[in-house]
Amino acid sequence: MFNLIKDNKGFISLIDALLSIFILLLVLIAFNMVVDIDLPSLSEENNAFKTSQDIMEIMSSKVDGRDHSLIERISFILSNNNDSISSKREAKALLDDFFSSYLDDGHHYAFMETNHLNGEVLSSNGDYESSDRVNVAIRNYGNYSYKLYLF
Repeated sequence: MFNLIKDNKGFISLIDALLSIFILLLVLIAFNMVVDIDLPSLSEENNAFKTSQDIMEIMSSKVDGRDHSLIERISFILSNNNDSISSKREAKALLDDFFSSYLDDGHHYAFMETNHLNGEVLSSNGDYESSDRVNVAIRNYGNYSYKLYLF
């Protein structure tokens, strides 16, 4: 019969070497699986926040060579017409044109004035209250305070 204790042919050392190589391969495979796990970076998680801040910054800067920024024009329209319905319509038309050119179809937004109009939405293409992730950017001009919800 086969006696492993008095083995002179090296079966035990062969089995021991194969077992150690097998364990080493398992460790390498496990390490490669851990390395390949995708972990989102902080910059990817804050991308929507950066987008909302960038859009609001574009709105409050004079990027197209005009003398007044979009927020200045909206504030001027609202204040000269005493926040009338026609001034809100004119502001909505300006905002809709702006958002259609700067945001793609994947972004939903709501732009509101929170000081004089008590949170009235001037332009929107969705309901931010039903969204699970909302990013907010705020800018002030004169007595007007604007919030942009991007979701």
